Amino acid sequence: MSRKKEAGKKPAVVEVGAKELEELKQKAGERDEYYNKWLKVHAEYENTRKRMEKEKRDHIKFANEDIISQLFPIVDNFDMAIAAMEKAEDKAAIMDGIMLVQKEFHRVLEDRGVKKIETEGKQFDPHVHEAVLVVETSEHPDGIVLEELRAGYTLNERLLRPAQVKVARNEEGG
Repeated sequence: MSRKKEAGKKPAVVEVGAKELEELKQKAGERDEYYNKWLKVHAEYENTRKRMEKEKRDHIKFANEDIISQLFPIVDNFDMAIAAMEKAEDKAAIMDGIMLVQKEFHRVLEDRGVKKIETEGKQFDPHVHEAVLVVETSEHPDGIVLEELRAGYTLNERLLRPAQVKVARNEEGG
């Protein structure tokens, strides 16, 4: 039979017994119950997903809060040192104070996994050193770092900034 004839045809009426009707109503009720449970679980899932996204955004937004709080005393000490320098007669005492503040700053960084890259006297390593000067010398082996020009740092073994260094070049090979 063609589709046109099927489309114009009236739906067949099927008679169902009382027992079958009750079974169909029961199945329909179960279906509705499962569907409502699914809707509830889906809504809970969506709410959980949105809450976790918000928590992630907040975590990223405030991830540095702890370290920043630990830097406030260091900033305060620098401010006091600068104010004291204007009035001080004993510049050496001020310098000692500034060096203490510097040590405190480095301690905070180290507590957070930041380590200074070793340079002077070490073999040049292009993974952590950046050679900005090469010096011809016969006094040092080839490729030895002679001087650190700018400190380099790693964070939990990941390079943050390479150390800028002066490297020895020895044509004789050392």
